[in-house]
Amino acid sequence: MTPDLKGFQIPFRIVGGGVAQASGSLKMEQNLMHLIATRVGERIMLRTYGGGVHSHVQDNNSGALRALVRREIETALRQFLPDARLTAPLAVTSDEGQLTVTITYRGDPLDIVRRLEVQL
Repeated sequence: MTPDLKGFQIPFRIVGGGVAQASGSLKMEQNLMHLIATRVGERIMLRTYGGGVHSHVQDNNSGALRALVRREIETALRQFLPDARLTAPLAVTSDEGQLTVTITYRGDPLDIVRRLEVQL
């Protein structure tokens, strides 16, 4: 359940006069979604952070595109979220022009296997 993982909730917001907090598996899921949704170069102090998906918006939806997106996201996960241990290969599928990334992971060795689907 990744008990040590704590931080600001994503999206950032103020609740009850303070910054909303998230922890555990909710925080891990938010971090995964944030990493995939962030454009590479968007963060001023960490230019390499991001999933890289947005640079392929105009590319043809093909097997090569899905393989490239899968590799870029896996690289970003290893570099920026090593605590999200993949338990199965990352799956990138397409349906009528929409890509879906499925991440099957475990946040802690004692945690259950979790699955996150992000539609791009």
